[in-house]
Amino acid sequence: MVALLLLSCCGFNVFAVILPKYEAAQQDRARLDLKNLRSALVNYRKRTGRYPTREEGLQSLVTSGHLAGPIPLDPWERPYGYSVEGDSMEVWSLGPDGRRGCTCDDLEDGYPDRQPTCATPPHAR
Repeated sequence: MVALLLLSCCGFNVFAVILPKYEAAQQDRARLDLKNLRSALVNYRKRTGRYPTREEGLQSLVTSGHLAGPIPLDPWERPYGYSVEGDSMEVWSLGPDGRRGCTCDDLEDGYPDRQPTCATPPHAR
């Protein structure tokens, strides 16, 4: 029984060390994906004179050859968001909670430049 208790304590400590690193790796991957999507969108605009419409979406990057392979899902298995208005566009991930507006974990354009305003940090949810 004591051995089982010791093993579960060790398992918990390993989990406590690895989980924050895993969450940071997910955000790093999302940032890289967003940077690549933004770069492909800029190249698309250079070639066509416009960004893809909302209806065309990110899929137009694949059909036009500006992005190899399918559009990736974010690390939380949700599609990346895309909007365009005039000469500006935005790509984003909703982060771990899947809701827009929580600036602690939302990532936009590959650069989360907004300051966190959530009451609890993302890993405490």
